Amino acid sequence: MLDAARREPGVPSVLIYIDEGATSWPKAPGVAEAVTSALTTPPVLRDGEEPGQRGPMWECREMLARLLNVPCPERIFLTSGATHALNIALFGLGRYRGSRVVTSCAEHESVLRPLCHLRDCRRIQLTIVGLDATGDINYESFASAVGGGSTLVVLTHASNVTGRVFDVASLFALARSAGAYTLLDAAQTLGQIPVHPDALRADMVAFTGHKRLRGPSGTGGLYVDPRLVLSPIFMSTSRSRTGLVMHTPPELPAGFDTGRPDMSAFAGLCAALRWQEREGELCRREGRRLARLLRRGLRRIRGVRIVGDAKRAERVPIISIRIAGRQTEDVRDELEARFGIRCSAGLHAAPLIHKALGTRPEGTIRLGVSGFNTEDEIKHTLSAIRFVTTRRPAPAGG
Repeated sequence: MLDAARREPGVPSVLIYIDEGATSWPKAPGVAEAVTSALTTPPVLRDGEEPGQRGPMWECREMLARLLNVPCPERIFLTSGATHALNIALFGLGRYRGSRVVTSCAEHESVLRPLCHLRDCRRIQLTIVGLDATGDINYESFASAVGGGSTLVVLTHASNVTGRVFDVASLFALARSAGAYTLLDAAQTLGQIPVHPDALRADMVAFTGHKRLRGPSGTGGLYVDPRLVLSPIFMSTSRSRTGLVMHTPPELPAGFDTGRPDMSAFAGLCAALRWQEREGELCRREGRRLARLLRRGLRRIRGVRIVGDAKRAERVPIISIRIAGRQTEDVRDELEARFGIRCSAGLHAAPLIHKALGTRPEGTIRLGVSGFNTEDEIKHTLSAIRFVTTRRPAPAGG
């Protein structure tokens, strides 16, 4: 509960949500109704997992294939989220034997932890490329790393700390020319900017449903190029093929669909994807406009530093700031308790990029905007941050 008694006079009684880097809110219109309907409708014996049956899982694949601009819905494996998808990709590739994997310091822990595990087990040699002076992935260092012979390159499409969109198409093209497979973490971009695997030279794309797609938590997926064969990392009953006691079903996506999914969540993702096709572009455009308004206002506030604020860089609507003399978590707590503004503070599960940005060990205050915000909310947020920058921190123990 928000502490309304401590808020300034005139503060809205409703929550102002600018934490889209963590998860979206509100969800797309129709999502809650679709989830409720799925939970209150008797389940079917065959849940539409095969082409032609058009259950929510297959309908999700078809709409995701259109969004990704790929011709093969069966090459999209539906998962519980991006972390699940990344693990399928990283552990299912299985072609390491001490070979080199290249990634960047901008990655989320859902990439770094599996890679560090593979490194510690001596299955891979891991190279982590830093940033250049503009905040982009260092091209020269990357070229040197992949030129040494690599099996796999894993990159995030956009930083979940600064919002910076990286030029992954050029980097992946270089990686492919060196014989490496490419894996894109599109958790922050799918539903916000075009994510087309062929154009980006991505052999695999991992994504989540609860962020820019505005669907429920517990949904996500992995696209795998038809040229690439992965081994399933889970062995369980397939929903569309039984009786193969000793073998995993060979056809896709059956070999990767193990156990029973949360059908209500994927019904909600279906509703979100339908909304995306109808109205998503208008929401994205408004979110970009509001983020520009917020960034311009922040630049005018003395004591505020926008982290990774390179000029003319493509970004998703995420802005990270530091306030001189203030602890990031204290600022986050004050913004919510006093002004009803919810945002994030800390390292945002991307620990390595903060060394390059000079924001360790505290991290940043992260503001994530969407088209569901309003100009009045942006103005209120700027006023609140302006107020916070003038306050001295309370003494320890006070």
